Amino acid sequence: MKNLNPIIPVPILIIIFIIAVLLMFIIWIRNKESRLKSTFGLLRRLAILALAFVIALRPMREERGADVQLSNLDVLFVLDTTLSMWANDAPDKTRIETARNDIKDIMDGLAGANFGLITFQNKSVVQSPFTQDEQTVLGILDTIQTPVSIYLTGSNIDSPYYDLESMLISSERKENRQTIVFFLSDGEVTHPGNTPCDYSLLGNMVDGGAVIGYGTDAGGLMRDKYGAVHDYDSDYDEFGAEGRAVSFIDENKLKEIADGLGIEYIHRERNTLLTPLISRIKASGDSITDKRYDFVLYYDTYYKYVPFLTGLLILELVIRIRENSRVLKKHGKKTAKKQKKE
Repeated sequence: MKNLNPIIPVPILIIIFIIAVLLMFIIWIRNKESRLKSTFGLLRRLAILALAFVIALRPMREERGADVQLSNLDVLFVLDTTLSMWANDAPDKTRIETARNDIKDIMDGLAGANFGLITFQNKSVVQSPFTQDEQTVLGILDTIQTPVSIYLTGSNIDSPYYDLESMLISSERKENRQTIVFFLSDGEVTHPGNTPCDYSLLGNMVDGGAVIGYGTDAGGLMRDKYGAVHDYDSDYDEFGAEGRAVSFIDENKLKEIADGLGIEYIHRERNTLLTPLISRIKASGDSITDKRYDFVLYYDTYYKYVPFLTGLLILELVIRIRENSRVLKKHGKKTAKKQKKE
């Protein structure tokens, strides 16, 4: 069925076809003409019906490995998935929900690029190396779950440093590629590493992007997988109302990372637009032709049957005209004889 694109649902087409065939056979059985002539007419009409049925199914030819125009951008997302990203500064969305939506918008705006994804808490994980399969990255994003607080040991914004470095090196080795980094985090550090990482050492491998900060100075209450509001413990630096754990954005830390990577910092607020940034990045890239073996194109082939259907319809029309002409002549002769008798 994947190589068919019917104009109406296939079950309905089959029902119409069966009804039409039954009607043709009923007419053939009741036909008073010679059996040879009526059978020839039945076969013609069945052929017309079969061709019309095939055309209505819209058969298509599948072609894999097509040459497609792609972008020369390697876009890497570094996403903070610590518990603080589930804080609800905004009334309708958590920080992580906003970040996920931003990633999807960026991918949509930079369609055709290669996308990679790193997530981090106290440790970093390369969830997806650079790939043209956008659905893989989107699927991973949708499977990210809220952490359970009792298993957490704090967050470290420097934890993705070495995975980021590895991904940047892999992109730099490619010919004619631009590497774009989007670092999405609230910047909060509750478990700092022994030695702070110097992101400026990676800046020469980054061609654009942004550090996007989530959260507010007022802070947001943190909830774990089970929706419980956390009491204060040693992982958090602040008390909220009634002893509840509250997360605050750390813009200074995020700006340090942005300065080190040589990209801009954006505080993600309700009215913040990423469209201008996406447009600038898209304009900076080039189009390249690449062979996509996972890319499938479908081409219509129903037109191959149209000449045969047209030929049969013309034949049916000619036969009908000739038969009607004979009937008219015969009727005319009978009328003339009747008039002579009168």
